[in-house]
Amino acid sequence: MACLFAVIHAGGVVVTAVVPMPWAIRILIWLALGLSFIQVITIHAWRRSTSAVAVIEMDSESYVALRYVGEELWQPALITSRFIHPWLTVMSLRVEGRRWPVKLVIAVDAVEPEPFRRWRAALKLQTEVT
Repeated sequence: MACLFAVIHAGGVVVTAVVPMPWAIRILIWLALGLSFIQVITIHAWRRSTSAVAVIEMDSESYVALRYVGEELWQPALITSRFIHPWLTVMSLRVEGRRWPVKLVIAVDAVEPEPFRRWRAALKLQTEVT
């Protein structure tokens, strides 16, 4: 997953280098891409950030409970959107007490095969929350 994020951010650097613009703006965009890459890699790929989800458990009807890295307290959350693929599951979660939604990416090789298959099946059976 880290390689995917690196390729996406490198593509942004290449596009910025090709498009004609003043050097000051180009350097600001490159700086923003670098900071974005560091944030994305620590949250989604390495799971070392305090805002990274360490454990998630599904209840019923789109409600889940999650625990962040370094915390023991379980946070209730609502699945607001999801993308389910045999190799990847991407979810947006609305956590109580947080202003912005939490994005969660689960790759097939990051967890055991059977729990991942059951997780995907349960998500497919749920109705969409609006």
